[in-house]
Amino acid sequence: LFVGDVNWSPHHYDIIQWTVNPDVKAPIDVKYRDGMIDYHYNNGVVVHSDAYPNEPVGPNGGACFVGTDGRIAVDRDSIVSYPASILREPLLPDDERVYYANSHSGNFLDCVRSRKATICCPEVAAYTINAIFIGGISLALKRDLRWDPVTLQFAGDDTANRLLSYSPRPPWIL
Repeated sequence: LFVGDVNWSPHHYDIIQWTVNPDVKAPIDVKYRDGMIDYHYNNGVVVHSDAYPNEPVGPNGGACFVGTDGRIAVDRDSIVSYPASILREPLLPDDERVYYANSHSGNFLDCVRSRKATICCPEVAAYTINAIFIGGISLALKRDLRWDPVTLQFAGDDTANRLLSYSPRPPWIL
């Protein structure tokens, strides 16, 4: 995954957020390790920012979900599972589902007309981009951080909090 890359990371981290299903009010611990980071969520899920060993899916970004019965890897072009039978199992009636949309802009316009929710709601989008930014700050500082999504600040860390915004140079003032 492209932690800190605000262009490509959201395409993968929003899928991760849907799957992780975090408590959006709970802190996130970001652990720095040798140029990579791990997100530790309060529900016990750990998201690693590096590739899964020997996984051919996602060389240019993607996600690999590892569970007790196997793993599923997904990127912009494909989805595979190990064992392959995982993807053939039908969803149960109570399983969560997301609907298919092959275009963010098309989905947005469809939802304006229909009044349905977009496939990636603003709350997930904000939570996703914050995860990317805090990962990038952890990489820049080369150390662990604790993010409080309620205050939108790092807990007790003035140095990290200073990196959340910058002072624009004149005449570029908003």
